[in-house]
Amino acid sequence: MPLYIMLASFTGRGRRMGQDNPNLLGEAANDSETPSSKVLTQYAVLGRYDFVIITEAEDNQSAARLSLDLGVRAGLNIETLPALPIGILSDEEHISILRDVAVALGVPDGSDEVDQESDDSWRLPEEPD
Repeated sequence: MPLYIMLASFTGRGRRMGQDNPNLLGEAANDSETPSSKVLTQYAVLGRYDFVIITEAEDNQSAARLSLDLGVRAGLNIETLPALPIGILSDEEHISILRDVAVALGVPDGSDEVDQESDDSWRLPEEPD
């Protein structure tokens, strides 16, 4: 299932609820889980947000429902971000993108009749020693 990152901050109501129940976030996460979405892990953090919550959900709609339910139960404002693996593009897609960039920049691709070894006009000059 796709991963989602939730950046959460307590509301005023959530702070009061959290003072009364230190297990609030864990309980809310357990109560909010469905067959199509669940909380994987939670971290308390310093800075702009109070918590980072890693979840998985079948789709954006399921992630939004989980976010809304968790926010209501724990008194949180939540920003939900879909998480994509760094290597999302395959090697073929990377090569295709690089070719498109090379064409846009006018870099020779080696398919023309110009002798690449003798025509260095397109290369960057070498740095002096």
